[in-house]
Order: sequence, then structure tokens, then C-alpha cells
Amino acid sequence: MRIGIDFDNTIAGYDALFATLAEERGLFDRAPTGKRELRDALRQRPEGELIWRRLQAEAYGGRMAGALLLDGVDRFIQLCRQGGVAVSIVSHKTRHANFASDGTDLRRAATDWMEQHGFFDAMGLHMNPDDVHFEDTRSAKVARIAELKCAWFIDDLEEVFAEPGFPKTAQAVLYDPHADSEAAPDLLRCRHWDEIGEHVFGPRH
Repeated sequence: MRIGIDFDNTIAGYDALFATLAEERGLFDRAPTGKRELRDALRQRPEGELIWRRLQAEAYGGRMAGALLLDGVDRFIQLCRQGGVAVSIVSHKTRHANFASDGTDLRRAATDWMEQHGFFDAMGLHMNPDDVHFEDTRSAKVARIAELKCAWFIDDLEEVFAEPGFPKTAQAVLYDPHADSEAAPDLLRCRHWDEIGEHVFGPRH
């Protein structure tokens, strides 16, 4: 069995970093700490979508080191390894951001972050770098999930599961830590990685 996992906001957490970047730019005295709440607040402003995309570009690029490994991710991947379950990371991430001027290679930044958090370390999560896939478009991401024959796919964006071509054979899991998604009520959603582990491996894993 193979499990696929998204990267941004599913493995790497940016809530605190987004808030810090917004405050550094004087956008808020105290920025909202949830990604969706911050994004929605910015979108109410003139050119808010552009501001939000620039914040994302900086967080996913030059400030990537400030992202946090979300609680429970490491335990889940270790459970997969112990159970002989293959893990692939499949991310919709272009090499360069359209709204950044520093030219940071976003894929390199993400890979460096994973190296710093022991993803490829034999004494850490011991993943193979070849099991990390960056795709230019959402449709290419979904095609990769299908090609890998993932039995489960975990993502924080419900739009991925609605994308044409998302494999019907893959169990979709929405990672929704703030319970603020407007996804269909029948979609399996989890607020914590330990909860995801219970669905995949059972409550006594």
C-alpha cells in the first residue's frame, strides 16, 4: 500500500510564519493565526489577493526555514515505515513563484527544509528523495497521485479531491486543523495527524 501526502500546510505548517510576515509588513498589529482567516482578511482589502500571494511566495521561498513540522507528521510516517506502507509526498509547487522577486527555487527550499527535519536521514524518517514529487499544476499533481496508485491521499485543500482525474480508488483525507473548511460534509476530515493515523491503522496503532 502507498499513502500520498501533500506538503504545504499539510506537512509544513505556516500559520505562525504567515502571521509574522503580515505583521512585519504592517498589515496587522496582531495578525490572525490561522491561514484561512488571514487569507480571507487580506482578500477584503484592495489588492488583497496580490498581497496574499506575495506572502505565500516569501513563506514558501526565502523564509521557508521558519515553517514548522506539523505535530504528528513524524509519528505518522514512522507508523507507515513500521507497517511496510510506502509514503510519497506529492506537491503542487512550481520552481519559482510568480509573485516573488528574489528568485528563490521553491522546490529546493522545500527539499532543504525536509533535509533539516530529518526526512531523508537514516536515523530520522528515512524517506527516499525519489518519493518526493513536485508538480507544476494541480491537474499534474492529481495525475501523479493516480500514477502512484495511492490508496490514501492527505491534503489540506479540498479542491484537490474535486479535481477531474482524482482517482476514485484513493481514500481522500482532508487535513483541517482549524475545522474551517467548507468541504462537502461526507469528505473524511481530520483535525490532527494522530486522528489520521487512527483512520489508517486503527485506534490501537
